Amino acid sequence: MFVNLELYRFFCETAKARNVTKAAEKLFVSQSAVSQSIMQLEDRLGCKLFNRNKRGVQLTPEGEVLFSYVGNAISLIENAQDKIAEMRDLRDGEIKIGASDTACSLFLLPILNSFNAAYPEIHISVINRTTRELIKHLKNGDVDMSFVNLPVDADDTLDIQPVMQFHDCFVAGEKYAYLADSVMRLKDLQKYPILMLEKSSNSRNQMDIFLQGYELDIVPSIELESLALIAEFAKIGLGIAATIKEDVQRMLDRRELYELRFIEALPMRSLGLAQVKNISLSFAADAFKKAVLQQSGKDV
Repeated sequence: MFVNLELYRFFCETAKARNVTKAAEKLFVSQSAVSQSIMQLEDRLGCKLFNRNKRGVQLTPEGEVLFSYVGNAISLIENAQDKIAEMRDLRDGEIKIGASDTACSLFLLPILNSFNAAYPEIHISVINRTTRELIKHLKNGDVDMSFVNLPVDADDTLDIQPVMQFHDCFVAGEKYAYLADSVMRLKDLQKYPILMLEKSSNSRNQMDIFLQGYELDIVPSIELESLALIAEFAKIGLGIAATIKEDVQRMLDRRELYELRFIEALPMRSLGLAQVKNISLSFAADAFKKAVLQQSGKDV
């Protein structure tokens, strides 16, 4: 069935005003345009909708029935249009973000802070998981975008853009601070207790691959799920921590931790912004993505 919403809008305004001239003024159209629209609607429905009187117009019984339904429908449509406008203007909306520990601590916090200050009506939710879990949540549609530790397995369904570089390192607290006075070899790590992330994390996986490249299979004495905990455990002397330099830079500056130096160059890795290809983002999520890319120096 053909439905012309404009005809129904003209009908509703006339029914509310009970006057064609007043309805035309409200709609910013001519009186004849309103009259012609009503006649066209009456022709399509096969019934009279208004009776004319000295004061203007009055709904017929059929017109009363139509208005009882269409009036609510038009209001709902107008409310929907208003809601879309609010979302477009970033006065309403939601962003669902997945982020690794590294992303939260090194990159996301200042962006979230400034974005929330600029658009306080936007609701932001963040889930903190490992890279592998974040990719799964992204593909399931649980989040709009995920910030993951690279590299990840090649996947044609995902679009991933690097947004920040960071450096793997080994650090120690005061107990092992003397090790920072000389240049070590990676194999020397086998002499000391090592603190590492759990095997479920991408950072741990990449460190294992790197060490295996030097024929080293280091079994950590303590495995943790948080970089922050690893740094604190190293600080009190429980071992040498495999971590990310940018994450512990403040502790290094305060000499609470000491970076160990090696003949072998430790790898530099990247943080990536991942989203599913050919999936449109909401106004809010797209605006946040642009803020992220601007922060990372990318063209948007």
